[in-house]
Amino acid sequence: MLSYNPVIKWIVRGLMLAMFLGCLYMPYAMFGVLPMFTFGNEYAAAEDALQKDRQGDAIVPAKISDDMVIGEGKPFVSAEELAQAKKDWMWCGFCHYTAADAPHRIGPNLNGIIGRRVGSKDKYFYTEPFRAAAKAGTIWTEESLNAFIADPAGLYPGNRMRYAPVTDPAKRDRIIKYLKAYTQ
Repeated sequence: MLSYNPVIKWIVRGLMLAMFLGCLYMPYAMFGVLPMFTFGNEYAAAEDALQKDRQGDAIVPAKISDDMVIGEGKPFVSAEELAQAKKDWMWCGFCHYTAADAPHRIGPNLNGIIGRRVGSKDKYFYTEPFRAAAKAGTIWTEESLNAFIADPAGLYPGNRMRYAPVTDPAKRDRIIKYLKAYTQ
């Protein structure tokens, strides 16, 4: 029978533990995600109730079709503009869902974001800047979203959004229009 030096065994165990801990830390290091730690949000229930009040008795479609968002008085004037907005949104969609019943991804679900308190989605662990903004009662508006997309680290220093700022105002406008069109 082959015997191993006890020191080598402890070195191997230490290396295996270090690799395991590295694997746990990797999602946070790369994306700022804390997948094992999702807490309730003290503002979520109140914001959900406010969102329902804002909707009132309006019938909210289960699925928003492209035809519902193109035309006079709607977010997009043409199919080409909508196609460009979807292309712009694609990068946001890697981290965020917009459907009402969808879970959070790396970033929070953005359904109903406009008019909602900053940092108030339930079961998503927000960083301190977002929690402070929620405590202060800051509301997401088109203007504040525009400012955030233009400079995420400048508006809320220390947030986990790793995507580079969107410097093109037209692109930011299309992203916000997409959010208005496809979130309820």
